[in-house]
Amino acid sequence: MNQSQQAFKVQRQEYVERAPQQEQIVITRRITKGEKSLWIVAGMVIFLLALCIVANQAKLYMASQDAASLQSKINDQSKVTQQLKAESDRLSSPERIVRFAEKELGLKLDIKNIKVLP
Repeated sequence: MNQSQQAFKVQRQEYVERAPQQEQIVITRRITKGEKSLWIVAGMVIFLLALCIVANQAKLYMASQDAASLQSKINDQSKVTQQLKAESDRLSSPERIVRFAEKELGLKLDIKNIKVLP
């Protein structure tokens, strides 16, 4: 071995021998009462904000359900209205009225007696 390799080996041994000699210093950090109270208050604030968000989302969901229910009722009612209007149109047709008057009431249609009012 040449001198540079021997010197490197010696330095390495010295470094290996020195490393275990160093003591590990454990630093314990104490948390003060003020810091604890601040963290607790911050946690409570975050919890309350999250609770408010969830409550608002629940209210929005309920409002959306109510709106959908009302829309469904409106659609059903509009269908009923359309059916009633069609039935009204059918019942108020002049042919039906003439037929009903002739059959049920025994009346006769005389074109000469019809007067148009202004």
